[in-house]
Amino acid sequence: MPAHTSPPPAPRPPAQPAVDDGTGAPAVEDSQPVARQFTPPALGETITVDGKYYFIGNFIGKGSFGDVYECTDEWSNELVAKILVPKNQTYDEVKESWLAELHKLMELRHPNVTFIHQAFEYKDTFYLVIERCSMTLDAIINDPKLNHELWVPYVARDVLQALDYFHLLGYVHKDIHAGNVFVAQSFDRMVPTKDPVWSFKIGDLGISRLAADIRIFNTLLAQWMVPPEALDPNEFGPVSRATDIYHTALLLLALLVGRTPSFTQDEVRAGAPRQLAESLNSKYAPAVAKALRRHTSARTPTAMQFWRELSSLTQDAT
Repeated sequence: MPAHTSPPPAPRPPAQPAVDDGTGAPAVEDSQPVARQFTPPALGETITVDGKYYFIGNFIGKGSFGDVYECTDEWSNELVAKILVPKNQTYDEVKESWLAELHKLMELRHPNVTFIHQAFEYKDTFYLVIERCSMTLDAIINDPKLNHELWVPYVARDVLQALDYFHLLGYVHKDIHAGNVFVAQSFDRMVPTKDPVWSFKIGDLGISRLAADIRIFNTLLAQWMVPPEALDPNEFGPVSRATDIYHTALLLLALLVGRTPSFTQDEVRAGAPRQLAESLNSKYAPAVAKALRRHTSARTPTAMQFWRELSSLTQDAT
């Protein structure tokens, strides 16, 4: 059935009108506060921006950007409101992080990247309103009832297509994993009994960096995700687009084995992820293993090349 068919609640009259704060994104005008204070939204709160109503729902969880809440609008779009939570930062520092994330989301618009609907400041708190997806890829990887190999070309196509776009613009994501690859299901509202159309979208662009600006790999990753080049760039090469290729291969490896594998740093240095891929009885194993090579110069060079190698192995991938 459609993700949302019931009408939204009647909006409450807005307390403050939306104004443009000069940053390119609207802000809600408050009376002059004594001190700026982060204020999370309340369940059932209505926020008005540019004449549009956004209805805040339940708290969902925490992402790399901040807290995430359910959200809908008057069009019955299923959305999430992402709230940047200060971490011992000043108001100006938080605003700078929000603007950086907003800039990346606006510049990196692509069908396989989660879509931003609105960005605004409200009660000294910074919001991004983004499409809501059904689940993350973790749910598919950890479902024992599925034939995971059948999913490989479809996940790979969407993720690699988005990465190809990132790389053409000079960005490196550096944080591709099942928790921030989202599963979107498009429903036919006129024929709700039809099966949904599935697609896979990259989210959480918070640590994406321009390739020319990558100096060190200073992000907080699970140890099994840290690529060899982050451990020893002199031996394995620099952090670059090849890092996204490695992470995508780890993602597909997890899909093939039906779980998120775990590797120590010593195992990563020794090439254990590639060795695990090579041991699998899958037609995709050689292509995944090549993308997991330790030395960046020996790894599959581009997202497009990785896709060509995977798609050549099946006639079902389109």
